Amino acid sequence: MHIIDWLLEGDIVIQYLTSKYLLNRSFNHNDGGYIAKYLELYDADLREWGGSIYSHKWVSSTYTLLELKYMEISPNNLCYQDATKKVLNDLWNNHGKISKTRYQDMCMSAMLLSLVCYGKIKDDRINEIADYILSHQMEDGGWNCAWDSAHNRSTVGSVHTTISVLEAFADYKKYGYDYRLDEIEKQAALGHEYLLSRKLFKSLKTGEAIHQDMIRFHYPCRWKYDCFRALEYFAHIGYPYDSRMLESLNLVRDALKKGYINKGKSYPGKIHFPLESGTKGRFNTFRALLILKQYDNKAYQEVVSADFLYT
Repeated sequence: MHIIDWLLEGDIVIQYLTSKYLLNRSFNHNDGGYIAKYLELYDADLREWGGSIYSHKWVSSTYTLLELKYMEISPNNLCYQDATKKVLNDLWNNHGKISKTRYQDMCMSAMLLSLVCYGKIKDDRINEIADYILSHQMEDGGWNCAWDSAHNRSTVGSVHTTISVLEAFADYKKYGYDYRLDEIEKQAALGHEYLLSRKLFKSLKTGEAIHQDMIRFHYPCRWKYDCFRALEYFAHIGYPYDSRMLESLNLVRDALKKGYINKGKSYPGKIHFPLESGTKGRFNTFRALLILKQYDNKAYQEVVSADFLYT
């Protein structure tokens, strides 16, 4: 069986993503499959999932909405709109100052910006979130949630925070927001360099992987970083190939030699339901192919034309 055929045997969401991004074909999932399962769990009275806005990982509204956004739920879906507006109301007030001594977590602010932009929500607070993120870029080009910590304030970026900010800025531009857009594009370019200077996963001090999780596939990514999430981000924005991507791309090529990517490591926490059974991961396989298609089309064509055994 060819790898694309195997993907097309998956959930309608996988069929949709494969058709749109790998086959360049139109396909409508009609908010079915996994999306419909998430929508069935929505509490319309509370306008949320999992009994919380953020803290119940991974069943809270924020993380459920992030999964639905990745699956490309219709942005006009009433549940998505209502839940996202409630998340905005809960997480962003007083220009991000949540207490006398603390500002909103930078990762949360970035994820929130992604969600509201995907929904094309109109609210003056979106400009405030953009202001907040723009104001707190580190000198190394990254961002860090610990920028305002009273006890351990960081002066360097974090790959976790930086990728969330870059994804948010990409959504901000993609969905038509233009407030301070020139500045956002300039700061995003510095964020790109921040990641690429580390060859997407290496410590500048040791030259080794920052953490082994940085070179493992994960889906869903949650708030965590890995080099494949970075490559997928770069692929989606059409970023040109950079030689500093090579080692991460080699990991993708090597992983696909068996014809699929494993589901990957799961981050501890409560989930609504398992997305995939067994060890093989269609989401991660799709992501790997999307990366390869963008940055090594020859290798991509070899993988998609080969026969593999899926049992």
